[in-house]
Amino acid sequence: MTHRSMVHQALAAMLVLVCCMTLPVVDGLKQKWSFTEETRRQFLIERFGFDVGGHMDVQVEIPHLSQAPRSSLLFVHEDELVEDAAAYFTQPYNEDLCLLDNQTATDRMDFADNTTWHLSHTVATPGFYYLLFAHCGDTDTSLTFSMDASFLNPNANYLSSGDALVPLIYLLTSVIFGTGVVLWARTLHRNALHIHHIHHMMTGLLLLKVVSTFCESMRFFYMKSHGDTLTSWNVVFYIFMFLKGMAMFVVILLIGTGWSILKQHLNRTEKRIVFVVLLLQVANNVAVVVLQESSVGTQAWVRWRDAMHLLDILCCCAILFPIVWSIRQLRETAQVDGKAQINLRKLTQFRGFYVAVVTYVYFTRIALYLLAASLPYTMTWVTVAVAEVAALAFYAYTGYVLTFITFCRNELCI
Repeated sequence: MTHRSMVHQALAAMLVLVCCMTLPVVDGLKQKWSFTEETRRQFLIERFGFDVGGHMDVQVEIPHLSQAPRSSLLFVHEDELVEDAAAYFTQPYNEDLCLLDNQTATDRMDFADNTTWHLSHTVATPGFYYLLFAHCGDTDTSLTFSMDASFLNPNANYLSSGDALVPLIYLLTSVIFGTGVVLWARTLHRNALHIHHIHHMMTGLLLLKVVSTFCESMRFFYMKSHGDTLTSWNVVFYIFMFLKGMAMFVVILLIGTGWSILKQHLNRTEKRIVFVVLLLQVANNVAVVVLQESSVGTQAWVRWRDAMHLLDILCCCAILFPIVWSIRQLRETAQVDGKAQINLRKLTQFRGFYVAVVTYVYFTRIALYLLAASLPYTMTWVTVAVAEVAALAFYAYTGYVLTFITFCRNELCI
């Protein structure tokens, strides 16, 4: 196996792992990075899908040139990364292997040579391009540098090629959920005598979803044409994203406890769980905002990304406990109060809701990541579309559970 092939394998292996963690981020555009005392040997800074005629421009500033022995930025096409990637994992670890020995990168910026600190490239071969940092030699050497970059596709599109449809998808989602709000309001109006507090909370959640997706659409339209997020839509989106995230977890949690439908009050344990979930959601939403506003690839971005994933998993686990407790309580009640058929119907609905929550959590937290990792550069919008379809299906099923339990008029309904 040639040395060049081994370098290709190293590049491919590194990016296969890193990209699985960074794919959900949809910001390329115009960005600024500030790396302080970097000791990592290699990491991904940005991935962007370019069409033919797309243009990249990168400018680097290094305070002290002596800090940068054998450090470079590599601008690499996806075809150069995937070559023999699988074979790399079968090879023994080679600490002497250095990415900077690769001379086939589309473009390269050598930090030891200030004549290369400005890199401009017009794309002739479409596809995903990866902006990588690599440092070889003494592992104790740290590097501080800042970088400005601009990524532009033809037709003045600052979004990655596959994300060009994302603004329209969010706008369509907002319209669809707006229609859902109207249908839900009509359902509540027809059954005004059977409305509980949880139904009003569901209405509020739907309205927040409508507004948040509309703001997200406007935000992406702005980014597509201007290349940055310096717009008031950004602030409005974060506000409603925060409120929607809080409302969704609280509504799911309260439905799981049976609050306002099966019982009017929460017990002490359930109140504590609601309080914990609220705190976790506040922390999670703070992490999301900081993550969105941080530069991809920096150590701070990595830490906030890990914190966001951890908090999100804890929230998802916390909301499942009340549903399990409600199922257990209904099973025990069915054996002692003589209302086996009614409780069986309730039990079936809570089991179905539990399965729906678990499926939605698994799909949006795991399956979408795998889907994003498998899509070509022109199809990354599919991940956003599938995520919104999944959200629509989950919201619709949640509404069905509420209406079935409360509004149906046969003798087995509440």
